[in-house]
Amino acid sequence: MRNRVIAVIFLCFLLFFGIRTGMNVWDSFNGTENSHQPQTEALGSSGQITGFNKESLEEISNTITLNLANRNQWINLNGLFQKGVGKTGDLEKDWYRLNNGMLMYSFRKSSPGELNTYANNVVKLSRYVEKQGKNFLYVELPCKAQKEGEYPAGVPEYGNQNADEILKVLDRKSVQRMDVRDIMEKEHIKSTECFFRTDQHWKPATALWAAGEISKKLSQVDSKWKDHPEYRNLNNYQKEHYSNLFLGAIGKKIGSTYAGMDDFDMLIPKFDNQFRYRMPKAEKSVERTGNFKTAFIVPENLEKDPFRVNTYATYSGGDHPEERVTNEKVKNDRHILLIRDSFSCALMPYLSLYTKNVTTLDLRHYKTESLYDYIRNHPEIDTVMVAYNPSAITEIQYTFDKVVK
Repeated sequence: MRNRVIAVIFLCFLLFFGIRTGMNVWDSFNGTENSHQPQTEALGSSGQITGFNKESLEEISNTITLNLANRNQWINLNGLFQKGVGKTGDLEKDWYRLNNGMLMYSFRKSSPGELNTYANNVVKLSRYVEKQGKNFLYVELPCKAQKEGEYPAGVPEYGNQNADEILKVLDRKSVQRMDVRDIMEKEHIKSTECFFRTDQHWKPATALWAAGEISKKLSQVDSKWKDHPEYRNLNNYQKEHYSNLFLGAIGKKIGSTYAGMDDFDMLIPKFDNQFRYRMPKAEKSVERTGNFKTAFIVPENLEKDPFRVNTYATYSGGDHPEERVTNEKVKNDRHILLIRDSFSCALMPYLSLYTKNVTTLDLRHYKTESLYDYIRNHPEIDTVMVAYNPSAITEIQYTFDKVVK
């Protein structure tokens, strides 16, 4: 009965707003437009939506999210309806509500051959780096879905399985590595505490914590690395809090009426710091010099426009082919080359607190030369670190000896 009431209310909204937008929805609902649109999978607690023909509801959903001029308004309206009928995921748009209430996408299962190739590519890279007289470290970053059974019934989770298979090969070949997931489990750190509810990424506070754990590990890998425990103390940071600011990439698929909005906190060092940040491979060369906030924070992304702005990219401005950071204050005179994914938007600034130089390469975007060539052409690098979360397990990100277009 409840679902029928929600469906009727929703259709009333459709009629009202449809008239204002030229009756586009109503025409489509009657089959006069867009009958070719792909169908989406509506998932409820029982796999069924009662009170209305499923095909009609799917056609309405497609019309709202794909065809109306004021698309964002209709995404939110659609999200309100889907929340009301208990929908927990969409196979077509690849979003799911985990059992802990957070949103996430799914991971495909990589074949044993793929995983073996990627793992051995890491092994070969580590051997190459060591022959160059440098240190190597592989860092497995966490997945938002930490355990089996967190997805809705019938949705498999392969991200952690894929990552585990790569780590098994690295262990057999004695490659230096660390698994941030294990540390989180040991310290009882939950996804609901350290990830955004509507986005796949971790919170800045989690990235700050992870940078400290990586620094601990680097002090074991690199005999000249100087750890700075004081940088892990949250009392040394000023928190800037923004309530209900962030609608993440997954939340944008279903709208804030379904998922809500995330708070966004920035942690800015109180202690004296000075950085030089450069993006030499950007379309327009970027250079920012100043304190942590000046060098790493892009304030335009703090604008409260959830569908247009990527708030997570407030840190570093997003993903870039190459970044070069010089810390003018720290006494640790080491140079890290960080092979990164999007988690390093927040990780890299906090890792830069610990050492003189950090250079990042994102192999999805850096196409100038192979990673092998880059390492050979930059003898000043002391440590090569690959830091990936399970979503980065792709050919382009695990190919190091050539450029993958």
